Amino acid sequence: MPIMDREISDLLRRVEEAEKRATEANKHAAEANKREAEAQRQLTEERLQTRNTTLPEFLDACHVHLFLGLAIQEDPYSSTRGDPANAENKYRPNKIREWTGFPQEQAAIWADLMDVDFVTQRHFVALLVLKEFGKDVRERMLSSELDLGYFERFTVESRVTSIIRQLYASPQIRQVFHLKGDVAFENHANTLTAGQSMAEKMESMSLEPKQPRRSDRLVARQSQPDATSQESGKQKQPRPRADQFCVYNVHNRKPKESLPAFIVEYKPPHKLTLAHIMAGLSDMEVDQVVRYQKDETPEDICRRVVAAVITQAFSYMITAGLEFGYACTGEAFIFLRVPRDDPFTVYYYLSVPREDVGDTTGWTGNPSDDNRLHLTAVGQVLAFTLRALQTPPRGIEWSNWATARLEKWKMIHDDLLDEISNLEVPSSEYKPPRTSTSFGRLSPVKTRSKSTAATFASCTPLEALSLSESDDSPDGPNSHTPSRGPRGPRTDSSALPPSSAATKSRGGRGDSSSKGKSRQYCTQQCLLGLVTGGKLDQKCPNVLDHGVDRHPISRATLIRLLDRQFFGHDPDPDVEMGCESLHIHGTRGALFKVTLLSHGYTFVGKGVPIEFIEHVQHEERMYSRLRPLQGVHVPVVLGGLDLRSSIFYDGIAEIVHFMLMGYAGRTLAMITQIEPDRLIRLAEVSLHAIHELGVLHSDPIAGNMVYNEDSGRVMFIDFERAQFERRRHPLGSLSPNKKGKQATDACGKNGKDPNKRDNFELETRRMRHALLW
Repeated sequence: MPIMDREISDLLRRVEEAEKRATEANKHAAEANKREAEAQRQLTEERLQTRNTTLPEFLDACHVHLFLGLAIQEDPYSSTRGDPANAENKYRPNKIREWTGFPQEQAAIWADLMDVDFVTQRHFVALLVLKEFGKDVRERMLSSELDLGYFERFTVESRVTSIIRQLYASPQIRQVFHLKGDVAFENHANTLTAGQSMAEKMESMSLEPKQPRRSDRLVARQSQPDATSQESGKQKQPRPRADQFCVYNVHNRKPKESLPAFIVEYKPPHKLTLAHIMAGLSDMEVDQVVRYQKDETPEDICRRVVAAVITQAFSYMITAGLEFGYACTGEAFIFLRVPRDDPFTVYYYLSVPREDVGDTTGWTGNPSDDNRLHLTAVGQVLAFTLRALQTPPRGIEWSNWATARLEKWKMIHDDLLDEISNLEVPSSEYKPPRTSTSFGRLSPVKTRSKSTAATFASCTPLEALSLSESDDSPDGPNSHTPSRGPRGPRTDSSALPPSSAATKSRGGRGDSSSKGKSRQYCTQQCLLGLVTGGKLDQKCPNVLDHGVDRHPISRATLIRLLDRQFFGHDPDPDVEMGCESLHIHGTRGALFKVTLLSHGYTFVGKGVPIEFIEHVQHEERMYSRLRPLQGVHVPVVLGGLDLRSSIFYDGIAEIVHFMLMGYAGRTLAMITQIEPDRLIRLAEVSLHAIHELGVLHSDPIAGNMVYNEDSGRVMFIDFERAQFERRRHPLGSLSPNKKGKQATDACGKNGKDPNKRDNFELETRRMRHALLW
C-alpha cells in the first residue's frame, strides 16, 4: 500500500476514534446532566416535602393523607355492638329542620380568612410529616367508638386546634375574628366522676360519731330509686355527658378562662351507616317520630334512629347552654344549631367530605384555581369552630328556662340496633346525584389578600355571592346541601333565626354586663363581718350595696334570700339568677360566681352533684373546725345551700348543692410574680396554723393554695380529703422518775425519736416539695 494511502487510512481511523470519544463524552455529559437534573428535582421535591405548608396546602394534605385513610371494620363479629343512639330520658326538640343558611355562614368565615396575608405564609407541618401520620391512620380500622374518637382527634380535631393556635398568634387574624385565645378538644372523662378507690376510702373514714346531717330533700333525692335501672335490672351507668367538648381557652383574662364552645357526639359508622343517615335525615316533627306506627317503612325506622342521634347531641347542647354542636360518624358530620329564642327546634346540615370532595381537593398550588378545600372535614370544622367562638355560652338562666319547657325522649327500645341492622336501604357506597348549589360550585378558599390581588385578579370575589337570593332558585345559596337533597319537605330559610355569629358584631364571646356579672368579689373581711355580725369592710368593692355601718343580714338570712332568689319564680332567660359558671372544675366540684342581688354580696359557690354530697359536707365540717382561721389562713365559709332544682354545669353534671365561700385569689400554680421562697414561707405559716387546730389537709399541692392579694397571705382551700388528728405533745420531759428521764435522753431533748416524724411534719415537707417542683 502506498505510503500516502496508509497515512490517509490512519488519519481517518484517528478521526473516527476522536468522533467516538466525543460521542462518548457527550453521552457521559448528557447522563451527568440528567443525574444533576434528577438530583435537583429530588432536592426540590424534598424541600417541598419538608418545608412548612400554607393553610391551603395543609387542608389539602389533611384530606388526602389523613382523612381518606378512614377504614371501617365491616365484620360484625369484630365490631362493637349496642344501640347507635342513647336518647332515652334526654331533652328532645319538637322539630328538626334543615339548616339552609349553613353554607353562606361558612362562606362568610372563609371570606374573612382568605382576605389576609396569613394564608400565603407557611405556618403548618410539612407534607412529609402528614404522609407519615397517614400511614398510622391507615393501619387502624374503625370498629368502636374509641377507634372513631382516635381517628377524629388525629385527623380533624388536632389539625383544627393547630390552625386556630396559629391564627391566634397572628395579630391580623386575631383582630379580624376578635380571637382571645386558642381551643382544645377535651372529653372531661375524669371530671366530677366518682373515683372508686378514693370514694371507698372516704366512705370508710370515721371522722364523726354521727352520720352527717343532710336535708330531707337531699336524702330523698339521693335515695330515690332509678326507674330505668329498676326496669332494666342493669347496673347504673356513669353520668351521661357529650363525647367531646371544644373548649375556648381565653388567654387575655386573669385568670385564664376556659369556656365551652360546642359539643361533639361520636357515632361509629358500623352502627350508624351513611345509608341509614341518607334514608333518615330530613325535616321531622319529633312527636311523630317517637310514636310507633303500623307497617313502618325502613325509612321511618331510620328517621327514628337519626332523630335519636340528634336528640342526644341536642340535650347536651341545651344543658351546656351552647348554640352549636355536631354528631360525627367519621364518614359524615351532622352540624347542629339551637337558636337562643327557639330551644324547641334544632337545625341540621349534613356534610360528607369523601363525597363532597372526592379523592382530590382540586388544589393545584395556584390560589386562583377552583378547589373544594372548604368542603374537607378540617375545612368544615375549622370554619364551624371560628363561628362558634363568636357566640358566648348561654347562662344558667337560659338552660333552666329551656329544660323547664322541653319534653324528654321517653321511648325505651333496647333492640334499636338490631332493628336497623338489616334494613333494606341503599348501601353506604350509594352516592346520590349532586345538586347544583353556590357553596359547592364556588371555591371560597382562594387567596384574596391585598398583596396578591394583582397577581390573582381572576379570583371570584366571594362578596359577589348575595346572601338574600330567593330560596326558590335551585342554584341559590340557600338551596340544599352541595352533595344531596333532603328527603323531607323544604323549610324556608326565613324560618331560621339568624345565627348569633352572623347577626352579632364580631365582639367575641362576652355577655353584656349585668347587675351580678359585673360585680367584683367581696373581700374576706367583708364576709367575715357578715358571719360575725360585725361592721362593714369599707375596702369591699360592694360596700355601698351592703348597708350603712353594720351588715344588715345574718349568714342564715343570706342563705334563705339566696334560695328565694334562685327558685322563687319560674325560670326566665331574661331574669338574672345571680349565678354563673366559672368553667372551673375538679374531680368532685365545680365553681360558680354567686351574687345576692338584693344586697350585693358576691362570693363563690362550690357546686357538687348528688354523689359527692357527703364529701362536700365533710369539707364544710373541716372548715367549721378552722373557723378561727377563716379570713386569714382559709377562706370565709358562709354555709351550704341545698338547691331545690339542680343546676347544670357546662353540660357535664347536675349540681344539687353549693358550699358558699369567699373568693380567696388565684392558685399558687398561676402566681409567677412572687418569689417561690416567699410563697413557701407564707404557705408554711398558714399550714402550721391549720395543723395547730388538728387538721391535716391531706392534699397540699399548689392548686389547693391561693394567694390573697388583700392580705398578702397564702390561704388553703379544698379540704374535702382533710382529716382531724389530735397532735400528740411529747411527755418525756414531764416524767418525774429516772426511767422516764432515761427514755427522754434516749429519744432526744424533747422526748421524740429523731428518726420519726408525725403526719403534720410529713405534710409540711410534702407541701414544700410540691411548691418547689
